[in-house]
Amino acid sequence: MLNFKQPQLRDVIEAPADIEQVRTDLARLYQQKRQLYTDKAHWVHNDDALFEFGASYTRLFMDKLWEAFNDDKLIGDSTLLDHLWLQVVQQEHGTAINVNYADESGNNHLLFSIDQALHMQAHLTAHELPVLADINNEAQGYMINEKMFPALLQMIKLLYVADLHFLSPKETVLQPVNNLHFGVKFPDAKIFTATLKVSNNVATPVKINVEIGHYDVRSFNVVDETGNDVTTIGKPHVSAGGTFSWEAQHLPELTNQTLTLTVEAVAIDTLPCLDNLFVIASGNNILMRTGAQVGSFQLELPNEQELGITVDSQDETLTLHYPDADTQIYELSKTYPFFGKWLEETLKTAVNV
Repeated sequence: MLNFKQPQLRDVIEAPADIEQVRTDLARLYQQKRQLYTDKAHWVHNDDALFEFGASYTRLFMDKLWEAFNDDKLIGDSTLLDHLWLQVVQQEHGTAINVNYADESGNNHLLFSIDQALHMQAHLTAHELPVLADINNEAQGYMINEKMFPALLQMIKLLYVADLHFLSPKETVLQPVNNLHFGVKFPDAKIFTATLKVSNNVATPVKINVEIGHYDVRSFNVVDETGNDVTTIGKPHVSAGGTFSWEAQHLPELTNQTLTLTVEAVAIDTLPCLDNLFVIASGNNILMRTGAQVGSFQLELPNEQELGITVDSQDETLTLHYPDADTQIYELSKTYPFFGKWLEETLKTAVNV
């Protein structure tokens, strides 16, 4: 249902197969055309027609995607490409592109899909892609052989460059280590309090200190004797030695009042996943050290790269950092098997993934 003589479509067809640019252009054209269709009564509730209309643009995106795969030397020269075929399918919200693998027996396997392919919410969903158990020798061998893996990794890397990502770190090992993000269960918070009677000397700033050590602040507040919240009139600070301070310029209305500072904080360094990583890294002669900021840690890997970890106590999340943004879980786990085993164990108890 596309008129290939339309100049804007011709531009997309004839342009280099830049996945992100092609998807952006086709999504814009699709939304413009859809708006014209849904302004007419005989189309607005005609789901079958609207699906086919959207599928036409998605098929063009699929064809340009196939062109991009063929243009890439690593993918184009691989035996993997000879086993792949793409398919546009209907979803509840829009259309998806399925990437299928035909095995030697002619059986088809859905590797992954690009869901809501022409929408802002477009993302990758893994179906039969390798997971951590596959590379940690806890499951039967993966159906795609090792010779095909470089092309499969490259395919996912091209899609990530085009801003198409998996939504969960549990889905597959074929996603970047850098910025891998998931929730972790924190220990119960501890409450720290301190009080201060405000001097009647207007030249003296108001400063309340409380020792929190290596705990990470989740929240804090300051109230006066009548329970009024005065938190926002001061500023917080945490020293390198673990002293939490709240300081405000002297205000006449606080004179001779007793202020109470309450800090809710958690001990990040008692997280089981960090304890496990420290033990495993030590067993592999790899140094794990704390970073300059509370909740940050680094592993100095033998390849002279640093694997960074940031723990956010407010969001209760853990984020991994790696200098090479393209390096995938699969690749780092092959180089350092302890990493894959630690990540698999950690994700078993992860939340919101």
